[in-house]
Amino acid sequence: MEAIMNHSTTAEGRTPIAAPKGEAAAVIQLRDFMAAKPAGERRHASLCSPDGQQFEIPSSIYRVLVAAVAAMAQGNAVAIVPVHRELTTQQAAELLGVSRPHLVKLIDAGEIPHHKTGSHRRIYFEDLVRYRDLRDAQRSAALRELTRKSTAYGLEY
Repeated sequence: MEAIMNHSTTAEGRTPIAAPKGEAAAVIQLRDFMAAKPAGERRHASLCSPDGQQFEIPSSIYRVLVAAVAAMAQGNAVAIVPVHRELTTQQAAELLGVSRPHLVKLIDAGEIPHHKTGSHRRIYFEDLVRYRDLRDAQRSAALRELTRKSTAYGLEY
């Protein structure tokens, strides 16, 4: 763990880390342990140093750890890449999985808040996540409604 924490935020510090085969079972066990509580229940986690000192982990850091452990339990390597709080339109488009021109249309339509730095548009990360979550919720609702109507009309697959 110490070697990981000493990495810089340069490209070298983003080297993916995979669990060695000998640790696979322990990683899966840790994933199951972290997932054992109901999703809505607030968790207080802490780290314990080799000398016994404990430090409470903020919930945002705990969520990162849960995601990293889940990915590693599936056999994937994990790298931590910082995402700036203020994104370019290209970075925002990549995070949403859309083209930059489509993102610009969403901005122009007022669906994603933005501000300008000089002549360049910038999007706050929090605004992009809020838009993505709303978009995903709307898609899920539409899919549920389509499934309900298909079932009502006897169009089951």
